[in-house]
Formats: sequence, structure tokens, C-alpha cells
Amino acid sequence: MSGLSPAVWMIAGLVIAALEMVVPGFVIIWFGVAAVLTGILAFFVHNTYFQLGAFAVLSGLLVFLAQWIGRRITRPEPEPAGANRMPGAIGTVVQDILPGDVGRVKVTGEEWRAEAEVAIAKGKRIRVLRVEGTRVIVEPAEEKE
Repeated sequence: MSGLSPAVWMIAGLVIAALEMVVPGFVIIWFGVAAVLTGILAFFVHNTYFQLGAFAVLSGLLVFLAQWIGRRITRPEPEPAGANRMPGAIGTVVQDILPGDVGRVKVTGEEWRAEAEVAIAKGKRIRVLRVEGTRVIVEPAEEKE
């Protein structure tokens, strides 16, 4: 059985790829690329069934690879969880913090044991510098924060 002309595959590929401009989604273009590649293959293999099989395999492979690469490139960074989200957070002193002593602060709706290098009075705003075990290390926050 003689295969389809390479020109038919090439023209079909260009038409399909042009449809990507009308139908967004970055999927249809891969069928067009597969048709063009099948057109190149049609110069060497003149069997219609082989050409159709090659088109199907190339289409599936290209769509799969494009989706896989797209997911890897556009994967959002995971949100910090638990204590990892604390550094930089602003909170309020619940119990006075004295240098060398532990006080208490409320940050993101939770109460934490806190230490600071300077004294910070109850009711003042603080910024979390880091988390060490079950306590946070804080500094006074500027009033406009």
C-alpha cells in the first residue's frame, strides 16, 4: 500500500499548527509537529499504516513530553509549613521579654515562647527572626509594620 505524500503530511502539519493560534492551550501544535515529522518520514517509508502509526506515536509522545516539561517548569514553590513560615512574621508580645529570659508572643494566631537580645514590653510589636526548637527569637518591629 503506498503511503500518503510527504507534502500532504507537511501541509496538514502546518494547518494543524496554525490552529494553535485560534484554539489556545499549547496542545494542538504538537499534533502539527508530529504531522510534519511524519511528512519527513514519508519520504523514506511509503506505507500508509506505518505513517499513521508513526503519527499517532509521535503525537502522543510530543503531547506527553510537553505536558511533563510544562509541569516541571511551572511547578510553584511549596508554601512553607509550620515553623518554616515564621521568620519575618509580625506578632505582639503577650508577656514581657527580658534579655536572657523567656517571654511570650502571639504570632499568626499562635502563642510562642520568645527570646530577644533587648527588653520588649507587653503589647509591643515584634518580628520573628528565627525559630529554635519550641521558641522564637524576636526583635522589636517598627511601629509602621
